[in-house]
Amino acid sequence: MILEDFHAMICEDARAEHEAGRYRTAEEAMEGILCGYLEEEQVISDIQLSPYQKTSSSRQAMMVSAHAFDERNATLSLIAVKWERSNKLTKMSRNDANRMFKMARRFYRKAKTGMYKEMEETDTAYTLAQMIYERQSFISIVRIILVSNAIIGIEPPADAEEEDTVFSYDVWDIDRIFRLVGQAESAGDNNIGLRDQYDCCLTMMKMQADHQKYDCYVGMLPGTVLARLYDELGQRLIERNVRSFLQAKNAVNKGIRDTVRDEPEMFMAYNNGISTVAEWIESDDLGNGIVSVHSLHGWQIVNGGQTTASLANAYKAKLDLSQVFVPIKLTILKSGKNQDRIIAYISKYANSQNKITMSDFSANTPWHVEMEKFSRRIWVPSRQRMRWFYERARGQYLVEFNRQSTAARKRNFRQENPKNRVVTKTLAAKCMMCAMQQPHVVSKGSETNFVKFMELVEAGKVPFPDERYYKHMIANVILFNKCDRIVKHLQLGDYKANVVAYSIALAYRLFGGKIDLDKIWTKQDIDEQLESMLEKLAQKVWDHITHPSVEGTNVTQWCKREECWNLLLRRQGIEVAPAEKEDDEDEEA
Repeated sequence: MILEDFHAMICEDARAEHEAGRYRTAEEAMEGILCGYLEEEQVISDIQLSPYQKTSSSRQAMMVSAHAFDERNATLSLIAVKWERSNKLTKMSRNDANRMFKMARRFYRKAKTGMYKEMEETDTAYTLAQMIYERQSFISIVRIILVSNAIIGIEPPADAEEEDTVFSYDVWDIDRIFRLVGQAESAGDNNIGLRDQYDCCLTMMKMQADHQKYDCYVGMLPGTVLARLYDELGQRLIERNVRSFLQAKNAVNKGIRDTVRDEPEMFMAYNNGISTVAEWIESDDLGNGIVSVHSLHGWQIVNGGQTTASLANAYKAKLDLSQVFVPIKLTILKSGKNQDRIIAYISKYANSQNKITMSDFSANTPWHVEMEKFSRRIWVPSRQRMRWFYERARGQYLVEFNRQSTAARKRNFRQENPKNRVVTKTLAAKCMMCAMQQPHVVSKGSETNFVKFMELVEAGKVPFPDERYYKHMIANVILFNKCDRIVKHLQLGDYKANVVAYSIALAYRLFGGKIDLDKIWTKQDIDEQLESMLEKLAQKVWDHITHPSVEGTNVTQWCKREECWNLLLRRQGIEVAPAEKEDDEDEEA
């Protein structure tokens, strides 16, 4: 697939999503699609759409499309999405890009002064503005991210500090998103001629023990070479890393930058280095277990994304890397058997400086593998040959699409596997947790919810998939999507995601026996009776969450607490068992 085809595909998807009623406007559909890519690729976690735009005058113009708040790192991400409606690729001017940055930053400044007090509670950005006002003292970093289906050929503005808050800027244009999403199919193409391309050979020591599964080498890599590699190959180098690290903003990465700037000769002593894997290498034997590696084939960095990206940032900033050397471990897997599982464990266990999330390395677990198998062989019961596509690993759909060798085969693939029937593992977890009556967990965001769901899978509290379970999961996805459209039609405001989760959970608690998942699978839709019931429940949920037990509580935060779910049940006359009462675990934003 070329960039123009990718652009045409997402424009077509945006219009189709709007026509299907999933978004109020085609522009919001494009926001959802582009932000969805960033979330799926782990660039930003738990994105919430919160479109707001005010353009009464250029000096007062404000806009924001979506946001994400990382409470652990005190970082607020404000995302501004610009959809160029042309069917052809266009370029965004520097002036337009800078204007978008200014409008998002102006939104943050106005929100700090209490702008939400002048907004309607049904406004889609009301909760965001309220949260900024209430949590401003806790926000130390504001990331303003410009996202567009246009090509943006500019460098983002430099970081700036204002009243103890650091403003950083980033750009994700159509080309960068295309390269990010398409990287999964090109991982094996990381063939690097160190000697020919970078005038460098790696002197490495081979582990003497002979293993059937792998060979292992250790050595050191010049920082300049590593920085150039990342600068030229980008995310393709760290696809198998459990983190998709992109910015040097946290304490670890600032330490790397400061060492490069102030004590470059100490980098080798201070840094733990990188862990890498390759399919095979070309090297010269220097004797006594020492080799000179001059070519790497299928090379991937599985631990050390922070080090790599931070050195690349220092390289772009013209810092001197001549004295910087990075410890490197290189593992060559001799067999393709269980390769993904072994690499996942290398990455998992090597990464210890920051918390690893479950979804980062769970794609190859048997549970998801089995779900994928069912999705590839079970067709929906309709005249049209069609199936749901379970995407257990990011980018799978696009990879499979690109594998089709002709235009006719690509067209046939999309007919048999429509984009609106792609189910990511995080969406599946969200739908199943709603059915399991955990709406407060779902409200904590996709990543947190997925972690909780996988804990239940590992504990044996979620059945191992069989054909019936797979069909019921799809039925729950259909139910979730239908409820989403119902709530959107009700125009209840900025709490749609919470209302959907709580409405489905309440439906299962009150009328679980009447939710016929087999019937939903057969019809690929819900009946009018269930639709009417969801509409009534959605209104009850809305009235409930907007009247928290403590007046003035931020509604979004309130929905993340089990107390909110328990109170809803009590308000419906349902007695809450002691085991269901809220525990003392820390809430996560």
